[in-house]
Amino acid sequence: MVVVKVVYEDIADKIDTQYIRAQFSNLPNIGIVFVCTPEGGEEDDWTDEDGLRHIVIHLPYDEVQKMPDARPMMLKKAKERLGLVS
Repeated sequence: MVVVKVVYEDIADKIDTQYIRAQFSNLPNIGIVFVCTPEGGEEDDWTDEDGLRHIVIHLPYDEVQKMPDARPMMLKKAKERLGLVS
């Protein structure tokens, strides 16, 4: 699993990609991009020619800015997009 972030510097420490990578280390061929900018954007999901599934997850910038820890929100959104919510 590959997890990266596209964020503003002021919230970069709140977007913990290593935490998410550790939670889903058993899932190969998945790349998650967390985007957290004031501009927002659209969620996306596709599989490339090598079989790697790419998932783009947007986090609400204003909410993350006020949170002491964004990991619970990141985990919830990742589980939803991966279809792991019961």
